[in-house]
Amino acid sequence: MQRLVPLPSDLQPWLMAAVVIDAPAELAQSHFPAMVSSMLVVRLAGQVRCRGALVPPSAWISASTTATVYEHGGPVRAVGLVLQPEAAAALFGSARGLVNTLRPLAELVGPQWAEVEHGVLAAADDATRLTVLHQFVRQLAAPPSPCDARRRQALALLQAASADATGAESGHQRMGLGQRQFERRFAAHWGMAPKQFQVIARLNRTLGNALAAPGGPVVDLAAGQGYYDQSHMGRDVRRLAGHPLQALVQGTRSPLTAHWPLQIGAQALPNQPAPPLEPTRKR
Repeated sequence: MQRLVPLPSDLQPWLMAAVVIDAPAELAQSHFPAMVSSMLVVRLAGQVRCRGALVPPSAWISASTTATVYEHGGPVRAVGLVLQPEAAAALFGSARGLVNTLRPLAELVGPQWAEVEHGVLAAADDATRLTVLHQFVRQLAAPPSPCDARRRQALALLQAASADATGAESGHQRMGLGQRQFERRFAAHWGMAPKQFQVIARLNRTLGNALAAPGGPVVDLAAGQGYYDQSHMGRDVRRLAGHPLQALVQGTRSPLTAHWPLQIGAQALPNQPAPPLEPTRKR
């Protein structure tokens, strides 16, 4: 089945997780919540469709603002990397500002991807396949590449958005930008407004924490993640993950579940609070 593989320490600024996917034919779907991270996936067997269209065998799957269902055709085997949110546009210039998007990796990366893909497909086992993908990321990010500078610029935008949300200091002014100018720059980079990014990041953290400590008081989870109340959290989960929180938690208890991405996500995310948001008023 699906499993998380430990990351090399030097790649942790770039990657959240390495994943091996081995889904039997009985598992007809995979359900992903909205996510601020993106993925590189190389499929070894089976077919996958998203919204009726075939997913390329080697694909970059962008951050998403809605829950997404992938339909399986037969047993599906794949290996993949989950990128840190700030890594995608840093590594791939044409990924900047894209959300809810699937791109063939050959199109995103260019001619050099053919050799990487060949290395993955020719590898004798999953560990070697992931090593090939790890080395690909290393080569992209290695100095004198501008990738790390772009990653730090993306992090500066996130930090400024967080400062704006807390009200402790004006993050956008610290960058020398007016509020609207900052929001336009943020959206151009991330493909969504600062507040929308923070809402989805909080959802990802909430789901990870809920699965890491199942059975804990829901009201405490809501308060700990910065929601106004339990109902506010419930609305966000249903809207952005497609199901009520309790149904998601119960669904992941089965070894064969379409919600396996949440199981992987709970292992990959550190148990830390979500980025701060402006207080939400009850309506």
